[in-house]
Amino acid sequence: MAQIEVKNLSKDYRRKVASKSFFKDLFSPNYETVRAVNGINFELDAGEAVGYIGPNGSGKSTTIKMMSGILHPTSGELNVLGHQPAKNRIRNNREIGVVFGQRSSLWWDVSVIESYKLLSVLYKIPKKQFEQNLEMLTEAMDLRDLLNIPERQLSLGQKMRCNVAAAFLHDPKIVFLDEPTVGIDVSAKADIRNLIRRINEEKRTTFIITSHDFQDIEALCRRLIILNKGNIVIDTSTEEMRKKFGSKKNLKFTTDGKNPDLTITIEGVEQISNKDSILELGFDASKCVAHELISHVAGLTNIVDVSINEPTIESIIEGILNTSS
Repeated sequence: MAQIEVKNLSKDYRRKVASKSFFKDLFSPNYETVRAVNGINFELDAGEAVGYIGPNGSGKSTTIKMMSGILHPTSGELNVLGHQPAKNRIRNNREIGVVFGQRSSLWWDVSVIESYKLLSVLYKIPKKQFEQNLEMLTEAMDLRDLLNIPERQLSLGQKMRCNVAAAFLHDPKIVFLDEPTVGIDVSAKADIRNLIRRINEEKRTTFIITSHDFQDIEALCRRLIILNKGNIVIDTSTEEMRKKFGSKKNLKFTTDGKNPDLTITIEGVEQISNKDSILELGFDASKCVAHELISHVAGLTNIVDVSINEPTIESIIEGILNTSS
């Protein structure tokens, strides 16, 4: 049975429309309905790590807020672990973890450890489970020196590490991560990614991750759901997306420069440049095999060095979104 079931889910907002009259806007304002999420469908099984991505305003955060019980859907069906999040919010919150970018789940003026103890009471975490999880998270996220410091005195990276750890204290079955590494340094990002990967593998925790940092997506997600303007554009595995949309690659040759007028004319191959001993070719991997292309070029000129560049997940997604706009 799927842990999350989304069927024809929609969310509408009312937005005030400004007119040219100040008094009309004040006493008789006009409103329009804006659809943030438009009849989407998907299911998630236990242990999945899913990248839920798209441009700003595509409906990502709205969907996360509906799945975590913060917002009520306008229409459609939504079940998380067998119940409707907005109608069973307390029960839902005990089984999920949530990290919303720079919004904290800790108390501003008390030490981090006291915030964790308060959360253990709210989530009714057994003492032994709390102590074991706290020790594991403290080690994994390098929190030892931060536990007795109030959150207001922490840097952004330290706050994010502490907030991510807070989301895992009660062993949630599902964790929603909305921009979990925004604005933080490389070291903190690595700690967060390593923790997510470890818990996903060891505890089969389900993750839904929204991020504009595509290194997060590449490092953590085996499935991608791409949204644009409230609609799901594509829902597939990361591997299948690379196969289907990532076939265009680049080969960069360094030659001895003795054949400056070299021209490559092969189906599926584009000669991007040939200047100062650098020959760059673009090719479609579904039509041309890299080692055969290298052999062909080697028969025409002396190769000093060669490198191959594959498209990044970011460039593939950008191409899909541009096509769907």
